Amino acid sequence: MSLDGRTVSLEDYHRAVCGQIEAGFTFGQVEDFIDACWIADEQKAALWLWAWLQQPWEVLRTFADSHLLSLVEAESR
Repeated sequence: MSLDGRTVSLEDYHRAVCGQIEAGFTFGQVEDFIDACWIADEQKAALWLWAWLQQPWEVLRTFADSHLLSLVEAESR
């Protein structure tokens, strides 16, 4: 992607994600931003993983509990 004739790099996107996290964006908002980035899928995956690891413990715990519960429910069907 080019803004003002300059190519946007992975580092540029990383700085943008850092800013979103510092500004208090939800993980879903950050995830949507990463999804829209014009970078390779493996770069998106790395950026997503980095953003995931920056989440507060309570957020990670909530996501993990929710995912585990959905797996248990699916297994019991």
